[in-house]
Amino acid sequence: MSHDCECGDAQDQIYVYLDSELDDATAASIKAHLDDCHPCYGSFDFERRLKLVIRDHLSEMVPDGLEDKVRALIREQTS
Repeated sequence: MSHDCECGDAQDQIYVYLDSELDDATAASIKAHLDDCHPCYGSFDFERRLKLVIRDHLSEMVPDGLEDKVRALIREQTS
């Protein structure tokens, strides 16, 4: 592999890559590495699919008042 990105870099940055939070050059380096490295791509694909499953299941409605209770607890903890 002749890319600037190595397996450790790709693994360390997989979540920020999935969230599109990297600068263009770093994202391109991670993508190039994933295109060439099957083990890293396997990890990336697993995390990508897991994120989709979680997102799909988190769209369920929460009980009435739960959001207000959580916000109140956060305010208490941060004051």
